[in-house]
Amino acid sequence: MIPGAPHRDALARPFRSLPARLCLLLVAACACSSAQVDVLTQHNDAARTGANLHETALTPRSVNQVGFGMLFKRALDDQLYTQPLVATGIQAGGGTRDIVYVTTVNNSVYAFDANDPEAAPPLWHVNFGTPADVHSADFGCLDINGNMGIIGTPVIDKAGGILYVVSLTRAGAAAGSGTGYTQRLHALDLATGADVPGSPVVISAPAFDPLRQNQRPGLMLANGMVYVGYASHCDKEPYHGFLMAYDTKTLTQVGVFNTSPTGSEASIWQSGQPPSVDPEGNIFVVTGNGSWDGISNFSESFLKLSPQLKLLDWFTPTNHFELDKGDTDLDSSGATLIPGTHLVLGGGKEGVLYTLDTRNLGHLGDEHALQHFRATASHLHSLVYWSSVKNGNLLYVWGQRDKAKVYKLQGNAVAETPLTERDIPNEGHPGAMLSLSANGDKDGILWAAIHATGDSWHESRPGVLYAYDADNIRHELWNSLQTPARDDCGRYSKMAPPTVANGRVYLASFGSENIGTGQFCVYGLLPPAGAASLAAPSAVTAAVAAKRLMLTWAPVQGALVYRVLRKSTLDPKAKTVAMGLTKPSYTEPAPERGESMSYSVVAVAADGRVSPVSGSATIASPKRKEMED
Repeated sequence: MIPGAPHRDALARPFRSLPARLCLLLVAACACSSAQVDVLTQHNDAARTGANLHETALTPRSVNQVGFGMLFKRALDDQLYTQPLVATGIQAGGGTRDIVYVTTVNNSVYAFDANDPEAAPPLWHVNFGTPADVHSADFGCLDINGNMGIIGTPVIDKAGGILYVVSLTRAGAAAGSGTGYTQRLHALDLATGADVPGSPVVISAPAFDPLRQNQRPGLMLANGMVYVGYASHCDKEPYHGFLMAYDTKTLTQVGVFNTSPTGSEASIWQSGQPPSVDPEGNIFVVTGNGSWDGISNFSESFLKLSPQLKLLDWFTPTNHFELDKGDTDLDSSGATLIPGTHLVLGGGKEGVLYTLDTRNLGHLGDEHALQHFRATASHLHSLVYWSSVKNGNLLYVWGQRDKAKVYKLQGNAVAETPLTERDIPNEGHPGAMLSLSANGDKDGILWAAIHATGDSWHESRPGVLYAYDADNIRHELWNSLQTPARDDCGRYSKMAPPTVANGRVYLASFGSENIGTGQFCVYGLLPPAGAASLAAPSAVTAAVAAKRLMLTWAPVQGALVYRVLRKSTLDPKAKTVAMGLTKPSYTEPAPERGESMSYSVVAVAADGRVSPVSGSATIASPKRKEMED
């Protein structure tokens, strides 16, 4: 096999060459569904607010120990450092599905059905080859304690049907040699996992070392480009902070920004958060320890870049040399833009939160910041912003070795006394990774993923997921260790925020061991006691055209997904041939050589309730002699 070439077990594209009549049937069958929420990038949006403002099923009233819990989980081939992404309404495997995409440090990308507990096998899985690992060089630490193939969260272009992801592969390299490693940018078809034409491309730039440069921040789509950022592994030199831009259509490299071109270091790691983008397409990143001269080298700084990666503006704190000397990176939270304003917020390992004006970052000196104050005791790794009808504009933080806190934004400043805080601080590194769900400005829930005990800096630790009332975080709604036999997701995935979409919470996990295992867990509402059963699907109809069978049925009230069962004269026992279908239609190759096939359908509710099996629709192909005549 060519090094870096993926192994594929993928489903073919559906609906090719369907006649117009069947396409119209499909459109009619799909018209009944309501809009669903996609999470196509880490921390939800280009501003990196971490909020889904279109969640109606999960509310402070419905999320509790009795009514909410784990629906299913999926085992993977290694650890996940990335946030699960969700794309809805994807045509794959003969029907329409909502898909959750996850990656592992073993250079694997998986696509799973996002809804159906019974749809256990992946829709597709690709692997890009042997990854580098912590022993590939003398890194000297265990920040990542095993393989390190895919570290940065991918990004999805749903309109284009593409997932972008970066792999790090080893080909012919001896352990510890530091040579023979390659990073590639892949553009994968959302439905099949296949590399699209022109993909992958090798990532390179002057002074770029593919082994030592850690593709830690999530990828970002903006301005017709995919942006790829870089940090280091364990500060092992030589390395620089890089941000590179690639044309989304051709994957041609169109820009490279080096944060320390005549020096060293100044990485962009941001605890896995991608760059943020303002409405004009300008890009904001924050850098860590390294060289600084205020001319071409910009460690410990907020940077504003043009879409083509030209430096437009910057801010560096007064104490940047002390931050560098103490390994107190400024960039541990990344940059969060506050919607509807010209504010950018961010903080680092010192726990100091900076508020800056995106129109004038001010260059060197704290006096140029709109505000700075110690918002948490030490490392600040995750910010979430929400505008509440009850409490106004809110900023959520839960730093290392500190309590969860909520600050109120007033005008161009953050009130320096917390509006609310929890009573008990967490232990150890790195603090919580936060997400928020709400129905606009109400029914907010703050979701916090964190280790349950100890310190996650150099080892895997047991994890816990919390849900708090976002208007009063002192009110805990639920946590995953209240009913551990049902809800425990295993070891904490360091710095991977939970993903909330369409009544589901998707949580990355390191699995059951310190290295080498991984999984993700899916939480949602549980069946209420005495809930009525779903009605069986009706009006099941089969038709054949252009050697394709089209199965349709009437939508079922309360159904989230459908399963299709098939039996035939050659295989008379009914088998499930499709699961997780979000539209009342399914297509596959038509029967041939005189075979007769019978299809039936089952509806499944969001809470897992299953309907009776529908009546069947039968279709038969002509016998061989009839076909010859």
